[in-house]
Amino acid sequence: MVYRVAVRALACAVALAWAGAASAQTWTPEQQELWKFEELQWQMSKDKDSSWIETMVHPNLSYWETGMPVPQNRASLARWNRYTSSNATVLEQELFPISCTVTGNVAVAQYSYQMARENYKKERETITGHYMDVFMKDGGRWLFIAWAGGEDPKK
Repeated sequence: MVYRVAVRALACAVALAWAGAASAQTWTPEQQELWKFEELQWQMSKDKDSSWIETMVHPNLSYWETGMPVPQNRASLARWNRYTSSNATVLEQELFPISCTVTGNVAVAQYSYQMARENYKKERETITGHYMDVFMKDGGRWLFIAWAGGEDPKK
């Protein structure tokens, strides 16, 4: 029984990895540029480098995180980012691209993720989630202008 569960888990992981790699291989250079921007933001966040908020987020950001009662702005993002960074550490993370659409100076990326993290009590957990991020090209560079998503509900 345990062997069968392990084989199924491995098969799912391989399928997800192949699907993400397959879709990324057919992306245009602009879509690939945007996805690298997305991955950089996640890496900076993991590294607790909050400068991504000033350099990668449009001043008029509006985002709606799962579990929050209302959409929030860039000032709220900075506030909650400081809190999260001081109370948890991301140990590992992986992004799984689903789609990336670029139309002029607007782009939308949809993806899921898996993350292993540790809280200040040294308790560890692995979570999954998903996002839809909206970007605007401003002054020749992509900036986050909106997103929606977050952690999937606990099972």
